[in-house]
This record gives sequence, C-alpha cells and structure tokens, in this order.
Amino acid sequence: MQRMGVCALLCCLAAPAQESRQATGVRVGEVTADSAIVWMRVTAKAARNDAGIPRRGPVGAPLPSDLRVADLEGACPGAAGRVRLRYGTREDLRDARATTWVEVSPQRDYSHQFVLRDLKPDTTYYYAAETAGPGGSPLHAPLGGQFRTAPPPDRYADITFTAVTCHMYQRLDHPRGFHIYEAMARLAPQFTVLTGDNVYYDNEDPRAVTVALARYHWERMWSLPRHVAYFLRFPAYWQKDDHDTLSDDCWPGKNPQFMLPMTFEDGQRIFLEQVPMGEKTYRRFRWGRGLEIWLTEGRDFRSPNDMPDGPQKTIWGPEQKKWLIETLLASDTEFKILISPTPLVGPDRPNKADNHANRAFATEGAEFRRWVRDHLPRNFFVVCGDRHWQYHSVHPETGLHEFSTGPASDEHAAGTPGYDPTYHRFHRVKGGFLSVSFRREAQGSRLVFRHHDVHGTVVHEHVAQP
Repeated sequence: MQRMGVCALLCCLAAPAQESRQATGVRVGEVTADSAIVWMRVTAKAARNDAGIPRRGPVGAPLPSDLRVADLEGACPGAAGRVRLRYGTREDLRDARATTWVEVSPQRDYSHQFVLRDLKPDTTYYYAAETAGPGGSPLHAPLGGQFRTAPPPDRYADITFTAVTCHMYQRLDHPRGFHIYEAMARLAPQFTVLTGDNVYYDNEDPRAVTVALARYHWERMWSLPRHVAYFLRFPAYWQKDDHDTLSDDCWPGKNPQFMLPMTFEDGQRIFLEQVPMGEKTYRRFRWGRGLEIWLTEGRDFRSPNDMPDGPQKTIWGPEQKKWLIETLLASDTEFKILISPTPLVGPDRPNKADNHANRAFATEGAEFRRWVRDHLPRNFFVVCGDRHWQYHSVHPETGLHEFSTGPASDEHAAGTPGYDPTYHRFHRVKGGFLSVSFRREAQGSRLVFRHHDVHGTVVHEHVAQP
C-alpha cells in the first residue's frame, strides 16, 4: 500500500490546533473495488479534553448531576457546522472531486457519512476532510488521509489485513493509544477488521446509562492520537458485540435495570452513527480473485441466551443464515474467511452461554460446522474476537480452523479455560492482534495467519493452501 507523503501529511495535520475541529478523526470503511464510506464529525475543539476529570476503571458512583460529560477526561463534544470531502488519486489533490457541503446535527452526534462511488479498483485515494462552522463560516483546517480500494474481483493481488478486538479504556497500555496501532501500521495492511467490543458501555467507568455517556465512550477511545493517526491511513470494517451494544451477553429486548434509560435499541442506533458502514450489519467483501471475507452480525437477530437449545434457537437468525450459506456457495474465491464477533470453535469456558462454542447454542453451532465440513472442507476459516486470549483451534470432529485475535492489550488478557490439546494448535493468554496475508506465488496460492504480540512480534504462524 502506498503511503501518504510526509510533506502532504504534515500540511494536513500540522495546522494550528485551534483551527482544526475534528478531534475524533476520520474513519473510512466498507471499501470495495469501486466504493467506500467516509465518516466525519465536527467537534467543538481541536483536541480531546486531556485535562478533564478522570473517570477510568471499574464502574463507580454515578456522575454528579451538575457534572457535564464535556468536563470528563477524553471528552470531544460535537458542534454545529458543516462537512465536505475532497478526494482524488493525486497526493496534491489537483484531480480532486468534492462532495457537497452537508450540515451536521445533534441527532447524529454532529457526524456524517459520505458514500463514495465510481472509484477505480486497486487505487490509492487521498482526501482532505474539511469542516466549517454553521452556514460555512469560519473554515477550519482540514484533516488529510488516504485509503486503497480493493482489486478487481477477477484479478489476483497480494493482500494483508489485520483483526483486533476488546478495546477497554481502563486497560490502555499507552496514554496515546494501544501499542497495537503502531505495530499494525508497520505492516501497512490493506484494511483492519474491528471484531467488536470497541467500547465497554456496561463495565467501565462511567457506565453508559444515557445516550450522551455512550457517545462519550466512543469519543474518549477513538480520539486517542495513535488511533486517529491509524485510521487516517488505513480503512476498516467494524463489527459490534455485546459491550458496544449495551451490556454483557445481551440480546434484543434484554434491557437490564442497571443500564436504564439506555436501551438495546439505543445501542444499535449509536453504533451505526459512530462507524462508517451504512445500515447493513452483516455483509461480505471480495478482495480480488484470491480472498473474500464475511462479517456476521451476532446481536441483532439472536434468540435469548437462556432459551432452551434446539433447532429454533439462533444467533444469526434465519435471513442472515440463509444469506451466509448461499453466498459462501456462490463465491469462487480461493479462500473464504468468516469473521465473527464471537467463537464458533472455541473451546470456551463452561459457564459461558452466548456463542456457538457454548452448549447454549450447540445445535446451530454443530449444524454450521458440519455444513462447512461437507461443502468447504479446505478453503474456509474463521477469525473471531471477544475472547481475551489468543488461540488457533481446530475442531476435533469437523476440522474447522478458528483464530482468535486476542484482546488489544496484555492487561486485558484473562479468562481462558486453559490449553486443550484436542483443540489447540496455539494458545497464549496475552494481548495482540492477528494478521492474515494472501499471496499468489508460482507454486500456488497461500494464506498465512499470524498471531502478533502487542508490539508486532509474530508469536504463531499457520500456512494454508487451497
């Protein structure tokens, strides 16, 4: 992937701080060979409130009624104004197209998502994300960034992407953001998949019992300098899980008293507001002739976790399950990867009851694993988030391979049921990330899965061939 020139990047980022109004950065998502979505947000100030009142750690006392969310450490309150994106294939943007100016509003947390179409495949695009005050005045300093589109669907191309999970603010391993973001940047991936638990509404201080506090969780996590810098260079696909929907192991209609007045439906809406992904939360993306990824939705359609298991109990719901089966069969890419917020293989802890590796959803899990064995025995793999340890497991009955990314920091690693030789090819109770690389070589195609520690060192590698 081409990198943005140093001079161009500095021109965009080194303007006087008081002239910028994008403290939460820019996020590019849903990249295809000819389209992308760009998320922008106007903030009241140029930078996060690092001098604010710290509230990090386990859930504490409720906020005093006279304390504003804007006064908390890491807050980046939004502001009225307008946004525009200029983008093109030249670094100096002399060929740039420009969107119209769009007014932002508090109903969407002062954010807007631009859908870019008719892009060229396998091409680096540069952009200037521009903001202005209400009515267009004053103009603010822009943020500059870049992304690369996917290759044409019928052409082989070398691809590397990374996958991460479990971003808990109280377990940051550096005050400027997680170490993994500098480590991943050195790999220059085509994209990153955030597999869920991007924030923790229910068990981090302050608990997100209101929409304002839920938005604050997004502000303080994704305004950290390392995170802003990373997403100005690399696009991402976002998934949600329980903690960034509402609460631990949640499902539709479950609204625990301790989270009210915040509800499950609020969490669904806020997620779509905060990340560039449109309205569809399950989808697939093809990256050339060699690789396609499927991103599943694990919260919106699930049965209650405490419902008795059986053929009607589901995590995916009938419509999503039908889509998954049909599109997997229709795909002619050499490798297919399902990226799930929760495990399909595990093994998981015996007291858990919210994923396909548990007895609670054993029927649907077994049904899908056997289907994979019968239809995609060699070229299908699972990448999962949610678990706070890294592993490479192979299901003893069906041979399905699963790779758990591990949490974003070592401090957040815990909870494993232990090494199980009947499943594990690799097991490590530490943080880090996963990288996946497709390479087309003279002797054939290869897909390489690598577990990395938080600083990027490879701690495990598995090579697959179709």
